[in-house]
Amino acid sequence: MTSTDDPGVPREPGADRRTGEPKDPAGPGEPGPGWWARHRRLVGGTIVLGVVAVGLLGWVGVRALLVRAQLDQARERVAVLQQQVLAGDLPARAQLSAQVAAIGEKARAARALTDDPVWSAFGRVPWAGCPLRSAAQLVRAFDTMAVTGLPAVADLGDDLNPARLRRQMSINVDALAAARVPAQRATAALEALRTAAQASPHCGWTGRISGVDAARAEVIQRGTSLSDALDSVALAARIGPGMLGAQGTRRYLLIVQNPAESRANGGIIGGFGLLTARRGELSLDDIAGNGSLPGGPTQANPAVALNGPFAARYGAFWPDRVWANANLTPDYPTAGRLYTGLYRAGTGIDVDGTISVDPTTLAYLLAASRPAVLPDGEVVTAGSLVDLVESKVYARIPTVAGRDRFFAEVGQAAYAAVESGSGNTPKLLTALSRAAGEGRLLVSSNHADEQEVLSGTALGGALPTGDGPYLAVVTQNATASKLDYWLRRRVSYQVQRMPGGGGAVTIVIKLTNTAPDGLSAYVRNREDEPNPNGNPLAQNNIWLSIYTGRGSLFAGAQVDGHAIGMDAGTESGLPVVSTYLTLDRGVTRTLTVKVLEPHAGPMVAVRPQPLPVPEELLVQGVQVVPPWSRRVTN
Repeated sequence: MTSTDDPGVPREPGADRRTGEPKDPAGPGEPGPGWWARHRRLVGGTIVLGVVAVGLLGWVGVRALLVRAQLDQARERVAVLQQQVLAGDLPARAQLSAQVAAIGEKARAARALTDDPVWSAFGRVPWAGCPLRSAAQLVRAFDTMAVTGLPAVADLGDDLNPARLRRQMSINVDALAAARVPAQRATAALEALRTAAQASPHCGWTGRISGVDAARAEVIQRGTSLSDALDSVALAARIGPGMLGAQGTRRYLLIVQNPAESRANGGIIGGFGLLTARRGELSLDDIAGNGSLPGGPTQANPAVALNGPFAARYGAFWPDRVWANANLTPDYPTAGRLYTGLYRAGTGIDVDGTISVDPTTLAYLLAASRPAVLPDGEVVTAGSLVDLVESKVYARIPTVAGRDRFFAEVGQAAYAAVESGSGNTPKLLTALSRAAGEGRLLVSSNHADEQEVLSGTALGGALPTGDGPYLAVVTQNATASKLDYWLRRRVSYQVQRMPGGGGAVTIVIKLTNTAPDGLSAYVRNREDEPNPNGNPLAQNNIWLSIYTGRGSLFAGAQVDGHAIGMDAGTESGLPVVSTYLTLDRGVTRTLTVKVLEPHAGPMVAVRPQPLPVPEELLVQGVQVVPPWSRRVTN
């Protein structure tokens, strides 16, 4: 009998009896030794690739941490530099150069890390690589700015060092002029950085989680802030030397406005003086209150000619004859021409321009120097000045002549405090910058080239010439009272976007008369409605105007829920609607205005009106920006 098992054929343990092939010990669907033999190269390659990928990912992660560390240190140094420039407190050139060099070193180190080929390769990965691409673009822009712009800031160290720039009331006009070119060069580099940062990719939630979005926002914010500060330096260097008498004596009418009787640019003229500049040396003479206005409060003849549209809006108020009405317009270049015309008509003296301030500006300057001391020894502090000259003086001094002398004494004492040299130059510059930003410090020039530069800045206070959404709410006293010290204002601005790019705008203005009982008859005056009993309930009357964007259309208004008509017109090409509102003591009145703006952009330019108490402003749906640019390009 023949056996099926051939004993002459050796078999491996577990081999198939029929074929002699090794059996797969694994069950169905399970990889066994045979599977491994067939796939070990693929598995091995996959493992190697995985290890390499994890390694490269770790490499990128480590470099990302190093990039962040370098940029954090650079940002800290930029923050210090920003604070110094904003405060006008630049150190000497050597120290400033060291700061700039340190920022550049950190920027170069960060760029070297992000220029790595591995970083670039991972940056090409869809979705997940977006933060790497965005970070690399931000770092390159930051490094370029550090190379091209920050060295120019170092060049400002010697010229703008406070110890060299100012001594009491003397400004070094040569040092100021020398700062122009480096300030403009640094500003241009910072503007390029801001543009590049805005153009870097937005990466959604990966950008938020990775911190790239926060880094972009900080770069834009710091770049804009530092650029604006350097723009101010460039502006001062561009027109400052000439206006400070570098080429010949300059004279300016200095006006102290009183917002207790409000006007578009602050308040009626409460005091004045003649500021003279010779090679940066400043002196103030002929300080007086408004009881001594040249030619009298109302001059017999017009001091200047009014053009047609302006005359149609303001001619009935005689701004060309009445000192108190010269600044009914919010366009300060026009108000400056009216002031200088009135001064020339009353004195025969031609001045080179005007400077308007209010008591709050003087308070800022006292805070940066020292309290003012009056001839009788009374000390006026920064905290007490506004309340004293806008309110308490009317109860303390009953006569116009007495108050006139008092206002002159306060003005002289405030000037002496600043002149004393006790003030810190950076603090004084910060005080002036704050006042200008709030519309409390305004300057006009009768030299066309200087006025052209000023008009586009907060310091010049001109109505805007460009397009886009705009808002300026202007309240002006119509009673010849001093009740506006007690006026409180709240404004809201809301945009609803419409098909075609336009916007339906709702503006709500709430005005409250908070006047207390016991105010003097002079403060409660109602010259617009003479009454033998006076105005015992302190009712105020306000001429309220609203300026909106070029091409906008008025679409209706309500007061306290009841429809009203408003006077509509234009000024400098801007639509403006106006109405009168009486305000009883303790009552809030609400004006709601509908406007159609032709373009509902992401921003609205809002012009502030300097008030004794700043208005509360709520804007919804758009970002608030100032209506002026400080860019100096020539």
